[in-house]
Amino acid sequence: MSAPIRFEISDRVATLTLDRPDRLNALVPEMKEGFEEALAKAAEPGVKVLLLRGAGRAFCAGGDIGWMAKALAEGRWPEMEALLDLGAFVAWGLATLPRPVVAVVQGPAAGAGMSLALGADLRLATPEAAFSMAFVKIGLHPDWGGSVMLGRLLNASVAAELMLTGDTLGASRALELGLVNRIVPADQLDAEAESLARRLAAGPAVTFARIKASVLRNQGLDADSLRSRLEAEGAQMKAAMRHPDAREGLAAFLEKRAPRFT
Repeated sequence: MSAPIRFEISDRVATLTLDRPDRLNALVPEMKEGFEEALAKAAEPGVKVLLLRGAGRAFCAGGDIGWMAKALAEGRWPEMEALLDLGAFVAWGLATLPRPVVAVVQGPAAGAGMSLALGADLRLATPEAAFSMAFVKIGLHPDWGGSVMLGRLLNASVAAELMLTGDTLGASRALELGLVNRIVPADQLDAEAESLARRLAAGPAVTFARIKASVLRNQGLDADSLRSRLEAEGAQMKAAMRHPDAREGLAAFLEKRAPRFT
């Protein structure tokens, strides 16, 4: 399995851990194999629940801005688009996985990191957790299912506000909006996550799969229509990546200045 991701199964509980703590678990193409293998193994009969975690002080800071800026400057479009396609694959895989998925969020969950957290069925967060659809701040469109998942969880006006402003939500506001199920003190997070995972692992797996399918269906979605929405989101992001605003936004972020968009 790829080094930036750790995956383990214990007592029917699978745990996928993003493992780039020095980069706040920012997403890079090298994670592809790890995500693919983890989602495949999480669907096997011996697994009853999947935990999503980030190593260190963050859940996930989104795409690796340094890598993205360099790839963009060098015109490495296939690599850039492969990372976006991976995001659509992961978002679809989490939503259609016939297992409950729980995101355990401490610290930042920004950009595609917030998208990844929203792809779970349930979310635990510490008081220090912070959520941001930060894409717009660097001239980009949400990806990794962010726009789709926000549309599932919030009304259109609130979802639009979060995507248009990129404002950061603290844990309490995220709880008020229903983006977080529970706020847990940091020193109790591991125990709470383990307790919830064991409770779900003792539940009826077939019924859980049916409930997840019903949740999608009651929102007017199924596996095919969800895939179509994720592909449409990806197309918007790929177009945004090729616009001058993306290059300016990424450069401004790295140079710690305000961007000058067109």
